[in-house]
Amino acid sequence: MKRYIIADTHFGHENIIRYCARPFANATQMNEKLIANWNAVVGNDDMVYMLGDFCMSHNIDKTKELVSRLHGQKILVMGNHDNHRPAVYIECGFAAATRKPIMVEPGVILMHEPFEDPKFICPNYLYFFGHVHDKPSLMDDYPNCRCVSVERINYRPIDFDEAIHEMWKKLRKTL
Repeated sequence: MKRYIIADTHFGHENIIRYCARPFANATQMNEKLIANWNAVVGNDDMVYMLGDFCMSHNIDKTKELVSRLHGQKILVMGNHDNHRPAVYIECGFAAATRKPIMVEPGVILMHEPFEDPKFICPNYLYFFGHVHDKPSLMDDYPNCRCVSVERINYRPIDFDEAIHEMWKKLRKTL
């Protein structure tokens, strides 16, 4: 089993294409490309940490259909556009869903929104986040922080364990 991470797919969101200059003609084309990219790297036995803003549909059946088309076991750290209760996302096929940041292993924190104040960034932790898409974030300046919005990771989940390894390596060079 491999682990992957991604944020801000915004399935079904027409306006995100213009807002972030995504290379898609419309939401249908975007959805299909995101699904194809996801399934090209993620196997059925893999795990994916989805750091929020999964889809823009209020239609639970549409959300359920999208989740079912994506390979792997999916954990949702809910974002500001994930408007249902966590239990609804679990009913839709996520293995777990939470509104709060989570620590997935010692020293590794997953959250949707980055901190806006550097006093909250502890040098002994790694932080993965989304929310900012292709826009700059205060946390971009820290070697122990990484944005995994789709615009920054070529519109496909990235290998989570490799990302952790690279961040620890970068962090050690700064100490």
